[in-house]
Amino acid sequence: MAAALAHRGPDDEGIDVGAHWGLVSRRLAIIGVANGHQPISNEDGSVCVVFNGEIYNHETLRDRLQARGHTFSSATDTEVLVHLYEEYGSDLAAHLEGMFAFAIYDRRDGERLLLARDRLGQKPLFYHVGNDGGLVFASELGALLTSRRTPRELDRAALSEYFSLGYVPAPDTIFMGVRKLPPAHILVYERDRNRPQTGPRCYWSPSYHPDQAMTFADAAHRTRELIDVAVQKRLESEVPLGAFLSGGLDSSVVVGVMQRMLDKPVRTFCIGFESGAYDERSYAQLAADRFGTEHRVKVA
Repeated sequence: MAAALAHRGPDDEGIDVGAHWGLVSRRLAIIGVANGHQPISNEDGSVCVVFNGEIYNHETLRDRLQARGHTFSSATDTEVLVHLYEEYGSDLAAHLEGMFAFAIYDRRDGERLLLARDRLGQKPLFYHVGNDGGLVFASELGALLTSRRTPRELDRAALSEYFSLGYVPAPDTIFMGVRKLPPAHILVYERDRNRPQTGPRCYWSPSYHPDQAMTFADAAHRTRELIDVAVQKRLESEVPLGAFLSGGLDSSVVVGVMQRMLDKPVRTFCIGFESGAYDERSYAQLAADRFGTEHRVKVA
């Protein structure tokens, strides 16, 4: 499974196994490059985590957890997860800002595995629970299929959805019995019950509360504020930053804000196509010239 995910995590590999469980990590190092080897455990090794993504409010959470007596051994955002689990158990995801898919294994009484996915499903997570109660999970179907536990039978209903929609809607996948954990959901599995404690549970849903008194100018100002905050949170990195730039409204806005906040040209990247119906290279170049980025183009 680790080898099948090496392209997602080229920087490091970590494996931790017990008598009836195992965790595997392939890491793309962004925060805590030097000391962020996974799986990462709490102080006594009773709780460990493998994690894909980035937690944007990890410093605030770290300060809060240290004030409550938790001891950290690294500067990574990953380690925040095990201590947050010690404080809040399966409710920890509600405290997180970020993009993530993670698995926390609790070796204490009853033994528990918790799977979680970020609010909008930026990071993928697939899993299968077998007839014998065994559970396997991975960030990609290809890694999941390396396990002998994972079924290979096609789900014909999902195949029909794929041909109709161009994708298979969650929680289904193209294989029978293999599921996607939906965005903003957690799944808790307890070994003594040999089955999931409950079905996937939603921990967040978007809310809409229109402010009829807000003027257009107020809304524009608030939108700028929110975009600035969102971009600033995503600029934390110990490696060079870059951005995909299509020339569309969303990527151009993000790149413009990034360039305003950084003192070096942003590295931007664009994928072009020979077909003019899909090619946006000219628009991306306009945005790159406007903001003075270090722009690279590749034709697919």
